[in-house]
Amino acid sequence: MNNAIIFGVLGGFSLVIGAFFGIRFNFKQKVIAGFMAFGSGVLICALTTGLMEEAFRYGGFDAAIIGFLAGGLVFVGGDYLLHLAGARKHRHKPLVSSDKDSNGKLITLGAILDGVPESIALGIVLFVGQSGGVLMLAAIFLSNFPEGISSVSGLLKEGFSKKKIYLIWTIVAMISAILTIASYIFLHDLNPNIIGILESFAAGAILAMLADSMMPEAYEEGGFGIGLLTIVGFIIAFVLSRIS
Repeated sequence: MNNAIIFGVLGGFSLVIGAFFGIRFNFKQKVIAGFMAFGSGVLICALTTGLMEEAFRYGGFDAAIIGFLAGGLVFVGGDYLLHLAGARKHRHKPLVSSDKDSNGKLITLGAILDGVPESIALGIVLFVGQSGGVLMLAAIFLSNFPEGISSVSGLLKEGFSKKKIYLIWTIVAMISAILTIASYIFLHDLNPNIIGILESFAAGAILAMLADSMMPEAYEEGGFGIGLLTIVGFIIAFVLSRIS
């Protein structure tokens, strides 16, 4: 239980840490893109060698396929609705809106949409095995940290104060931490087939997030070197998952 609390807080509050660094330091977009690319590689490793393997072990092909497709569809559908509402053009670049308060809420909802599958996955992986939890936490941190950094400039341009930026990411961080802890506590006694569906659901949603926003924006901002950083992130995570 203590591990779930610690991991949940660290994973969620990496957004707040990123926002802090974004406010205090002027990072170049290529540096942020590098973080995103490396984190993408780690996340791909976590969802393939961790979540999907466990989903298949618990529920077989049917659970893995159903959950994976459902997770991807739910994320893409939710992301599209937020895009229509004006929340964001990309995951890390909120659209400018004349209604600043309304847009701030939409930005928060978009960040929650990104964080839900990651948080649920972290909670599930923690009760399956500690080593997988470390890998998933590293992947989440490397995903959330650049999001927090790169969100600052857009939010400041829209008129948000630094205090309000911290508030937005603190709300998202708290929700992410609560989801991780709740997943760890309440999913123990579920039917193995349901656990398999939930794991693959999280994997599908995370992959959709990577393909829909995180990786395209990393390439857009970072250029050709992004592919290499993604590969490095994947292979380092893979090696660590096998020796831990």
